[in-house]
Amino acid sequence: MEPTVLSRKETHVIGFTFTANVTEDLEQKHSATTTEALRTRKNEIQNQVGEGEYLIQIYPDKDDFDAAIDPFTTLISVEVSSLADIPEGMVSHTIPAGKFAKVTHKGPETNLGETYDFLYGSWLCESGYEYAGFDFEYWDERYKPEQEDNEIDIYVPLFK
Repeated sequence: MEPTVLSRKETHVIGFTFTANVTEDLEQKHSATTTEALRTRKNEIQNQVGEGEYLIQIYPDKDDFDAAIDPFTTLISVEVSSLADIPEGMVSHTIPAGKFAKVTHKGPETNLGETYDFLYGSWLCESGYEYAGFDFEYWDERYKPEQEDNEIDIYVPLFK
């Protein structure tokens, strides 16, 4: 599972957001209910690009950050070509252009922590890059959360 380092263009998204740590998210099912809300109201979002969904995680600037106990912001969204029309109750966000490490998690979503541990625990430390305070997942037709053939693309922004 070796990440690919690539350049991405600026990406605009619109969707719903919440703030919680991983433990709260799992216990209170924030991601699941937020994803359902997005899918229920997706037809209200103008200028959509593609069919995929983005889960963006924005972490606090904290040296000893621990996602299990420290709250962070999550945005579940779709890509748009314009941020002109934001439906009521939704938010916009722009993923900046730049260099990213991309890895595809394969297998049930319950094992996703292993992929993140690899990315942040070993690969990033050895790569010579530093991380930029957020990451995101891209879900497309391969996203089948608890099935063995599930695939989730994870992007981590990089800088030297």
